[in-house]
Amino acid sequence: MIEINWTEEARKRLERVPQGFMRSMSQSRIESFALDKGVNLITLEVAEEAIGEARKSMGGMPVLKDFNSGMGVMDTPRLYRCKLCGYTAEALPENCPVCGAGRDRFEIIEKREAKTEQAAELKWTNEATDRLKKIPEGFMRDMTRWRIEKMARDKGLSAVTLDVMQEKYDYWGQGSAKVQKRFPWTKEADEKVERIPSFVRGMIIKEIEGLAEKRGLKEVSPDLIEEAKRMWEGTMEFHSDLERKEEKSGEDFLRLLKDEIFSHEAVNHPFLERFSKGSLSEEQVRTFALHYYQHAKMFSHYIANIIPKIPHEWDRMAMVKNLIDEYGNLNPDKTHPALFRKFLKALGLEKKDWKKFKPIPEVTNFVDRLTMLTRYEPFLIGLGAVGPGVEWVIPTMFKKIVDGLKNSISIKDDDMEYWTSHIVLDVEHGDAATKILTNYLHGKDSQDMTRTGALKSLEARKLLWDGFERLLKF
Repeated sequence: MIEINWTEEARKRLERVPQGFMRSMSQSRIESFALDKGVNLITLEVAEEAIGEARKSMGGMPVLKDFNSGMGVMDTPRLYRCKLCGYTAEALPENCPVCGAGRDRFEIIEKREAKTEQAAELKWTNEATDRLKKIPEGFMRDMTRWRIEKMARDKGLSAVTLDVMQEKYDYWGQGSAKVQKRFPWTKEADEKVERIPSFVRGMIIKEIEGLAEKRGLKEVSPDLIEEAKRMWEGTMEFHSDLERKEEKSGEDFLRLLKDEIFSHEAVNHPFLERFSKGSLSEEQVRTFALHYYQHAKMFSHYIANIIPKIPHEWDRMAMVKNLIDEYGNLNPDKTHPALFRKFLKALGLEKKDWKKFKPIPEVTNFVDRLTMLTRYEPFLIGLGAVGPGVEWVIPTMFKKIVDGLKNSISIKDDDMEYWTSHIVLDVEHGDAATKILTNYLHGKDSQDMTRTGALKSLEARKLLWDGFERLLKF
């Protein structure tokens, strides 16, 4: 393993990053860059060059920048974006100055995601404002305002008048008039939907009954209406069938995404092909195992990061089931980290060998990337990272690793359980992630977030295999 050294100037630069997660990530990025360049001494110039490369090539990853402000070196430039109208600000406002949404309606985005022009402030005439107030306060009024303002901006208007509102109402009314109930509704549910303005009621009925169909329900209850409401609030999308005709369906998107993912270099990496052929020395296997364990022991953390962000209880339950599997159905000897440690012990390794082990930068990078995607990004990005980006492809990749291990060393099947169990279990976990995703892929924005998470995860995986290829001298 190549030893990396730092000059005093480069070390001082690194120490300007807040201690902990951000400094560790920064160090791993710079060291990974140095190794790629065949450099084992990091000077201030090397660190600066790594900063520049990070800005160019790491896409959505945090990038290095000037730290006189006290921000972390790897801190991503971020903005607050109103989920209703798209207004962006560097500081979180009490209310959106454009649409009046409260601070709870803002989400954190990376600066590069912000549109070059922020949402222009639209004026509302007094008559239009009075008519908007006839919509029940809360989600329904927020979404009505957002849709009207979106139409006004698309038309290049500077104000919302009664005529503008009426044009949108007429459009909604045409769609609503065509809708007939297909499901029985409970009395309470019927009373709830009758309170919705008539011009939009039919479209709401269509959405709610579509959800009932997905859930396999035989009638619409007040609880289902509340679930649909939370779904719209969580994604800021509704009326998907009528307003998104030109976009891919969720099923079409997932099919295309699967094709893209399974053709990705991370899934078909030369390292995996070489590993699968076997003939590895025991030392190579032990080295690989010690480094990979540093990621394997963290996977339950990525799942746990996502669960609280999932809008709907049933979908959270599916992800909790995944997490319980990671914890061996609450059997301490069957948690996935415990299964990996059993594998390490079968290789003749002891606790002292893996307890304070320092992994190669590519492993640290992989852990950092998945932590960032699941902890700090919207849940669709995080779910894209660990669902399509990991669990879809683990069975394919682990089959090659299992073949390589069996062709290299003598080891009991029971001691290989970490690897073999994932070949089966992650098919189930991948299917669960897919099922969750289908409930939220209502338009291009949600599809783009899912794909972004998956591809960022795979790019980090590709770098991981690059690191192992170098480490094992393939």
